[in-house]
Amino acid sequence: MTEQDPVTDARSWSSALRDLFDGGWTFARVGPRRHDDWRYDVTTVMALKATDPRRWASLNHAPEIDGNRSGTGSPFFPWSPEETGRSLHEIRADSAIRLLVALKGEFYQAASIPDFENRKESLLDSSRTVLSRFGAGSRFFTNASEAHRNPDADLLNPDTEWDCLSVYTTDCGLVAVSDAEIGVFWAFWED
Repeated sequence: MTEQDPVTDARSWSSALRDLFDGGWTFARVGPRRHDDWRYDVTTVMALKATDPRRWASLNHAPEIDGNRSGTGSPFFPWSPEETGRSLHEIRADSAIRLLVALKGEFYQAASIPDFENRKESLLDSSRTVLSRFGAGSRFFTNASEAHRNPDADLLNPDTEWDCLSVYTTDCGLVAVSDAEIGVFWAFWED
């Protein structure tokens, strides 16, 4: 993130989340960072066992299927931190910004977002607003396999596979890690 990034408050955060994550099977939640190994905090957020330290809005529009095979009420499998971490690949901020927008599109393709060309800049602005919460020096991770060896992968319309972490047929997402907070932003598809 850069010095030109927007300043995020509860109102701009909520507006940006709705812009990016309303209207689909999505999940957006933040929890506190309590461990040196961030993977422990990610699994806590995914298991719905963390409260946003700022008490800002969160979203969980992932409906239960088959009695929710995770057994936790969460859309994510109850994996260990190590198992979860093996499915996540580090990406740079520009890739993370594009990925958050892509999560809005069908099968994580920004090109499938209605009226995308006219909305592209406002959606990218919403993504920057969401990620600016985590500040300079934050790190980003995704389950998009294209990022495995390329932290600069263009994930706006990725041609990739995903290491699924949820009970759904396909899922894709982003984890944001700062010194104080962990954000989990995800979208799901079920055949």
